Amino acid sequence: MKKKLTISIFLIAALSVLLSGVVGIWTFHQREMDTARENLTELLALMDAQNYETWTEELLEQFTKAAPEKRLTIISPDGTVLGDTDKESRENHATRPEVVEAKENGVGEDVRRSATTGIYTIYVARVFTDGYIGRAAMSLSTVDTLVAQTAVGLVAAAVLSLALALLLARRLAASTAKPVEEAEVAVRQVDETLQSARSEFTANVTHELKTPLTSIKGFTDMLSSGMVTKPEDQQRFLTMISVEVDRLSNLVDDILTVSELETVAGATGTERAPLKSIAQEVQTILQPQADKAGVKLNVTGGEVVACIAPDRFKEVAINLVENAIKYNRKGGRVTVTVGVAEGMARFVVADTGIGIPEESQSRVFERFYRVDKGRSRAAGGTGLGLAIVKHIVALYQGQIKLASVVGSGTTVSVTLPLAKN
Repeated sequence: MKKKLTISIFLIAALSVLLSGVVGIWTFHQREMDTARENLTELLALMDAQNYETWTEELLEQFTKAAPEKRLTIISPDGTVLGDTDKESRENHATRPEVVEAKENGVGEDVRRSATTGIYTIYVARVFTDGYIGRAAMSLSTVDTLVAQTAVGLVAAAVLSLALALLLARRLAASTAKPVEEAEVAVRQVDETLQSARSEFTANVTHELKTPLTSIKGFTDMLSSGMVTKPEDQQRFLTMISVEVDRLSNLVDDILTVSELETVAGATGTERAPLKSIAQEVQTILQPQADKAGVKLNVTGGEVVACIAPDRFKEVAINLVENAIKYNRKGGRVTVTVGVAEGMARFVVADTGIGIPEESQSRVFERFYRVDKGRSRAAGGTGLGLAIVKHIVALYQGQIKLASVVGSGTTVSVTLPLAKN
């Protein structure tokens, strides 16, 4: 890890230095070329301003005394060389690129390599006011020398920079690799935890599904074998099969709900649910169950609108109130209170039931966890109700708290963000 990180940082630094060097050399070369072009252009403008009637080589030599590295040429409109500080070059210049361009635009230029010396030369031509064409040229060997010297300096600086980059890369890699490696370990641990949770969930689902299926299979085998002959016994077995099918259906519905809640992206923030109205609706739904259990069910408080989907909150309320009824005692009470506390909507379900042991209170929201397994199954519970409640509340940025005393009862408090006006 550390070695790979060091190499990566060094390669990035090397690439940056290389690109900087190339851009620097190219920029320097272009600047020197522009300077040479401007010097030649200014020299031709100075020559044109003299208004000589005739141009002689002596006059040209006077202009080159101040700039001996430059070559000057006077050309007639037909391309004949009238004067040239280079005595050896006298062929017709009518087809030279810079001359052709000057005739068309007034000024022309060209850069080409000498066939004899192999050195690049820049040429600038200008049409004078008297009709003649003046041309100034300068070897780029000086520019090339300056560029080469600059390149040497940049290479030296690059080598030094890369040496420093390698040193810094090693130090940076050492300081960076450790937290990255620690993060990798943490990710592996999380992955192992998730894998364990998935395996546990699969095992629990298999077990919970197998129980009602086993019962259904047993009842149907007995009926189909002819062992149950009395009509009243047959009806009793059919009723038990129906109960197990309902239990199986409820379990599948709850499993699908948990899976949906675990994969949903999140709340939109625009949902609105009137908590007391929904609580009163739930009271109407569960009142027969409360009456059958001999439990008094009451809803108090004022109307509060929370930021949660109404159907989701109804599911929360049904699960909490139904549990409060199931795990109560005859003559007990379930009180549902709706209100606002500390800027949050508050929904509280308090019962006077059997309570939850302290060692189980932190686990009641786990999937398939039952405090009293026998009583929970007898009451038709799937073991997923409170897990669903926890997921829904978390989905809408709410909180859920539980307080319970064995023999005295349980209070579950849900807080949710208030809906925006």
